[in-house]
Amino acid sequence: MSEFEELVQIVTKLRTECPWDKEQTHESLAKHLIEESYELLDAISKLDSSPESFEELKSELGDVLLQVFLHSKIAEEKEFFNIDDVMTNLRLKLIKRHPHIFENANLDSAEDVEKQWEKIKQQDNNSIFDDLNHSLPPVNIAFKAQRKAKSLKLTYPTYEDALEDLISEVEELKEATNLEDRKSELGDVYFSLLNVSRYLEADPEVQLKRSIDRFINRARYVEQNYHEDADINELWQEAKNKQIES
Repeated sequence: MSEFEELVQIVTKLRTECPWDKEQTHESLAKHLIEESYELLDAISKLDSSPESFEELKSELGDVLLQVFLHSKIAEEKEFFNIDDVMTNLRLKLIKRHPHIFENANLDSAEDVEKQWEKIKQQDNNSIFDDLNHSLPPVNIAFKAQRKAKSLKLTYPTYEDALEDLISEVEELKEATNLEDRKSELGDVYFSLLNVSRYLEADPEVQLKRSIDRFINRARYVEQNYHEDADINELWQEAKNKQIES
């Protein structure tokens, strides 16, 4: 028996014998999928060269995979589809998305692949933006919209140009004179910042998580070394100089 088949049997057993698993529905599991996905994101943000960090990644990947198996099992019980159907659907989707691999169409770069995929998806839509899922977090929507715009050549030639755009948006925020304009310009700054991260091939949520962790660890140093006569700025600089990361 393969690992896959054994896992299918275990999930089936859980759904028939475990009081908690038996009660779960697609809706009740939704929050767990979100939580597990963010725990996976956290593990990715902490990846380094240590075996421990990759063990954590492996564990979190398994937790996310369990959610896929559970949702598939519930759908199977309702006679809609099973895990094999999920895999078949994924297989067909991957083949459709990669004609340059499975149909001998020559593409030389990742950018060419993205452009081709947008053309494939547009066959069923009036615009390449029609399939944007607006229920996603704004960061995800922005990233997807920027990638799609790139296929229309609505993009900056270089990282430096994107950075200049970000700086100009910050200047517009500085020059805004009322609250509503400042809020609007802040949104533009955020959008431009996400665009810069795309040029760096940096996931903005992963980088933000790392910055949050750095901030908290440095703030803890300040907290632990604070006294009435302490200079907060000096303590903060000490924390940065010590490169406190954990």
